[in-house]
Amino acid sequence: MEEAVVKQGAIYLQLQQTFGKRWKRFWAVLYRAGPASAARLELHEGSERPRRAEGGRRLVRLSDCVHVAEAVGTDGAACPKDTVPFLLDTTHRRFLLAAEGAQAAEWIRCLCELAFPVRAPGTDSDPLGGWD
Repeated sequence: MEEAVVKQGAIYLQLQQTFGKRWKRFWAVLYRAGPASAARLELHEGSERPRRAEGGRRLVRLSDCVHVAEAVGTDGAACPKDTVPFLLDTTHRRFLLAAEGAQAAEWIRCLCELAFPVRAPGTDSDPLGGWD
């Protein structure tokens, strides 16, 4: 069974190194939650779609996500040319990512939709089932 890919494309991740920070390009794949898998963002080493599931891969579980927003101020200093930086904060780590132009807004929108799903009107969001 194939998993539901919501968005994919080239994205930059800022890496911390011994003597500073640098940006590295990854192929990012955003997956919707399925019956046997959680919603997640996979970052594959390299700037093009991976041919198989081998190689370096970073995994961000969106259930651990607490904040997604465009980076402002010094957060996005010195990002790659023609890109817009954005933050992805989880309970374990902060990721500073960057994507080209309008793609950054699309990544933010898709990440927010999967990480913070809004309940449809009329659904019971009360875990006690209406009991006070």
